[in-house]
Amino acid sequence: MSQIESESQEQKSFIQPAILIAGDLLVLLSFVWVGRSSHSLSVADIGASFFTALPFIISWFAITPWFGIYRQDVCQNWRSLVPRLLLAGVVAVLAAVVLRALFLGRPVPGGIMPTFTMIAVIYIGLVVVIWRLGYIWWVNRKAKRLEGAEL
Repeated sequence: MSQIESESQEQKSFIQPAILIAGDLLVLLSFVWVGRSSHSLSVADIGASFFTALPFIISWFAITPWFGIYRQDVCQNWRSLVPRLLLAGVVAVLAAVVLRALFLGRPVPGGIMPTFTMIAVIYIGLVVVIWRLGYIWWVNRKAKRLEGAEL
């Protein structure tokens, strides 16, 4: 492998997880923004939005890497990714709901309405799967174009 190919691979190994992390973070923030706006709360209140998002961000990035959803061999293959992503998402959202109850000083269990938990699991699960499938399509499309250019 040439030095240029090695540098390109190193750059790719840094950029890919950064893109995935940024996209996942936007999914979590979109859940908060949609939720706040549906309750007629200001999305522009950055402090309140951050406080609402914090348990989801903490649990997502503490739990989901254990399921391998940021590994290159998993995140570029939908058959490997989707089951892991769905399971990791459910675990992370359930942990986030517990954290949210603790942040709000509410009892666990029972401090957060079950409908909120259901909506969080469904919304985050659906949007993160759509986002990640779009990412897989984009990466594979880009790889096929590069292979065609080398021929």
